[in-house]
Amino acid sequence: MKPLVIAATTLALASPVFAQTETTPPPEMPVEQVEDAATAAENAADQAEQAADQAEQAAEQAADETGAAATDAANDAAKAADAAGDAASDATGAAAGIGVAPDAPAGDAVPDAATDAADAAADAADDAAAAANDAADAAADVAAEAPVTPPDVNPPAISEADPGVLSSWLTSRRIWTTNEPSSTEWVDPAVEERPAEWQDIAKVNDIVLDDSGQVVGYVADIGGFLGIGAKKVLLGVDAIHLVTIGNDTFFATNYTKAELEALPDFDSKTVRQ
Repeated sequence: MKPLVIAATTLALASPVFAQTETTPPPEMPVEQVEDAATAAENAADQAEQAADQAEQAAEQAADETGAAATDAANDAAKAADAAGDAASDATGAAAGIGVAPDAPAGDAVPDAATDAADAAADAADDAAAAANDAADAAADVAAEAPVTPPDVNPPAISEADPGVLSSWLTSRRIWTTNEPSSTEWVDPAVEERPAEWQDIAKVNDIVLDDSGQVVGYVADIGGFLGIGAKKVLLGVDAIHLVTIGNDTFFATNYTKAELEALPDFDSKTVRQ
């Protein structure tokens, strides 16, 4: 919007200069046509001044209102500025097209009334452009300050007392075996501390999701030292179980270390990464 307003203003201001610096002698015109052209220029100047007033009013309205109303006010100011630019161009063209009357001495200048009208139209266009710019700035400021209502993204019901679990937290959990027979059905242990016969045998390395976002398995590192030399295997979601005892949360399973090491190596080509 602003480039359009500036272009209109530039055209209005540049045209009088061109008209005054033109070296080609203008064609001769009867006195009546000279007077008519001067009147047309004055009328165009009046229209431009009215357009400038409308633009100023629109700018004030934009500063007082918010949201779409401010945007509409800025648009009104732009239209007023365009009208002022058009009126200025008309006035300038009228003044430039006025020739010297047949009975006037050679070298007489264009009638002062037409020249003054063109200048007034150019000034009015400039005022309208400034008012439109002010309106646009006011609308932008109002839009920036308008409060934004947060959307309902249906977040999970988690809290400090009942926290959720991040995947990055899960992938650092250790896997302990209960050393129970693997054929034994899993039952959550009701213990206050980890039994001495349980053994730390692996670590969850990653989580596998399906296309719907559901967890379908875990990649576990079996054995190794500090992650070096570990064997990666793919486990189903029912192979390990998240257990919390006291302040410690980890995975537990009835499968032994030897049984997990007997699984085939995880094929990284079977997952997106």
